[in-house]
Amino acid sequence: MAGLLAAPALLMAWGSLRYMVSPLGYWIAWGLWATAAVVELRPMRVRAGWKTAGLWMTSAFGLLLLGMAVSAIVNHDGVTLYQSVKVLVIGILCWIMWWLASRVDAESLIQALYSVLVLVTLVFFLSKAFSSVSYGLGGSREGDVFARAGVLWKAGLFFLPLFITDWLCNSRRWIAAACAIGACLFLVSVDGSRTGLLLIVAVGLGFGIVLWWRGDWRAFRHRPWALPLAVGVLLILLLLNAGMNTWKQGPSTGLSSTGSSRVEALVGKALAPVMDNRLGEGDAPRIRLLRNGLEKSRECFPLGCGFGSTAIDAGYGIPMNVHNAYLGALADFGLLGLLGMLGFVVASVLPMRVLWDRSADPRHVYFVLATSGSALAYCVALNLHTFSTEMSEWGYLILMLAFAWQPARAS
Repeated sequence: MAGLLAAPALLMAWGSLRYMVSPLGYWIAWGLWATAAVVELRPMRVRAGWKTAGLWMTSAFGLLLLGMAVSAIVNHDGVTLYQSVKVLVIGILCWIMWWLASRVDAESLIQALYSVLVLVTLVFFLSKAFSSVSYGLGGSREGDVFARAGVLWKAGLFFLPLFITDWLCNSRRWIAAACAIGACLFLVSVDGSRTGLLLIVAVGLGFGIVLWWRGDWRAFRHRPWALPLAVGVLLILLLLNAGMNTWKQGPSTGLSSTGSSRVEALVGKALAPVMDNRLGEGDAPRIRLLRNGLEKSRECFPLGCGFGSTAIDAGYGIPMNVHNAYLGALADFGLLGLLGMLGFVVASVLPMRVLWDRSADPRHVYFVLATSGSALAYCVALNLHTFSTEMSEWGYLILMLAFAWQPARAS
């Protein structure tokens, strides 16, 4: 079962595969996973618990699909109808993921994510060592052959809450968990995504509030070296990355000939992704996209103007949609589309009610909070990203929601 979880997690983390195997090939890969999962799970029944959660998820997908269908009909737009078919397929894959989550436990998911994180980190460095092509977005933002800049950070951020939970709840594996936390922070830092960096702060604050609420600070006392170890792994990976960048660029990098100056320069390069994180920078093109999205939402209310109605060239050199999936859904698919998207937010929040259950097993509580929190982080990230109908994006949401809503198997 762990393999059936690792495969979709890897497809999400390596979202840039669709540029190598074509979008159709990427969808076929998801189809092969779904087929394997159905064949493996076919003799089994879905466990109890589908009714409540299934209502929220089915309603969210249903409203979104209905909004897309109405918009397609009203605007005579075949592209919107085509995109609705892709969302329908995503809904089917969500049900299969749900089915899979009902048959496995938390340990299987966490072990799968450990394997995926190792592969993603290893391929990042191998890609840098053996590829002459840059997969960055300019400046200090980096990526690799399977996860370009803008994609790499997502695995680090959305898997991070599960590793924090493993550190808090599994005393035998706290060293591995601390190393994984450091690797996750590295992936987000080296990508340089402002969304990812802001969400790391949100994840840290969220866990801090939960620990305060439950009075579970003993994890810090029992494993005091976990946080320094995570920071150490982060710094080691940053230094290794800076060293490989210097090696790839050759002697013309302008480093001083003295040993101490070279070390200082190398440390400066290593810390650049953390220090030069663009959080204080403005983004005039995104603001123009946002204003256009607001105008289109008013013009197209209440039924929407069809997929991609907010696309303009705001200064990037190519037409782009508004970088807010909720506003984009409102403009493209009308009020029904927006309600469908908000349904996923509600579905991400509701499992967090477990926090008030003082009698629940702490492992169960933190696992549900981690998965639902990761799903909520995805929903928050949509405020700064365009609406997408690709499984490389939706995969994170359906994976985490499937496990957040399966409390019987999460303990």
